[in-house]
Amino acid sequence: MKLSTINNAYKTEIDDKIFAKAIKEMTDIQDERIEILFTEIPTKELFKWMIANDISIENLKEYYEKYIKPRGLKNQQLEDFFEI
Repeated sequence: MKLSTINNAYKTEIDDKIFAKAIKEMTDIQDERIEILFTEIPTKELFKWMIANDISIENLKEYYEKYIKPRGLKNQQLEDFFEI
């Protein structure tokens, strides 16, 4: 599953597999598209993408807590899901 919406406003495209690899390896990416992935992609689509890329909920949460929230970004719907 490809999340083309993370590249819509950019001249150059980043393959979302790069984001999947970074999340799995807990590598910070200094590109706002990783922020878009966590804050603007609907949670349902994010989870479909996560499953298609073999990313665990725990790994997604850890990445979000370590790299996304400290940037002052928040996705309440995603955080609510992490609490379930």
